[in-house]
Amino acid sequence: MNPTGNTLRLACYGMLLWLVCFAASGHSAQSQAHWQSWYHSSLFSINYQKPPDHPLRIRVTGKWLGVSAKSVINLLHDTTRVSQWVKHVSAVTILSRPAPNQTLVLTHFDLPWPLRKRDMVTHACLLQKSPNSYVLAIRSVPEYPAEPGMTRIQPVIVQWVLTEQDNAVEIDYQISADIQGDAPQWFVDKVALRNTRMSFNALHALLQAPIHNAEAWAITPANTCPFE
Repeated sequence: MNPTGNTLRLACYGMLLWLVCFAASGHSAQSQAHWQSWYHSSLFSINYQKPPDHPLRIRVTGKWLGVSAKSVINLLHDTTRVSQWVKHVSAVTILSRPAPNQTLVLTHFDLPWPLRKRDMVTHACLLQKSPNSYVLAIRSVPEYPAEPGMTRIQPVIVQWVLTEQDNAVEIDYQISADIQGDAPQWFVDKVALRNTRMSFNALHALLQAPIHNAEAWAITPANTCPFE
């Protein structure tokens, strides 16, 4: 196995957790297919599905004490702190805010040679399901034209379900994404699981600071979404 090649592929998939903030079919949070266990700790568990001829689906569940749904949403939308938990994000541009609970964002990734630069356009929508439950639904936007020299990451489907209870937030996160390119899928899947674990540990650590909970909502919860 080529150590240099593996490092480059790992860097490529290291960006996947960034997709949770601004992200795209056939994925459903209510999928009845069997989830296989991969990792468990006191903070969260990671499970996965491997559909034939489709990218890996990853699911993370956990309960974080002293954390609110608002603090999670605000951190996910804090473009100034992305580098603290995801490498190789070179630029993040908010293209528009179609509604108070929605954002359309262009993200660039500058990956190490010889991998090509990648970009993605994503549409995020925050729903309030009950007084204590929120859903952040995220989809890639395939009709947005790709920039020259860029490889477009798509399709992407991401969903966060955040439920507040007993001074804690229960998290149910799912992602399915195709980063494109010719890296062996078995290796990409393996690195995706490892990087999910590292990124969620980093997210939990960042959420211990009170700043995100004290701020107003980065996007305002609502009861409608154009793609739900």
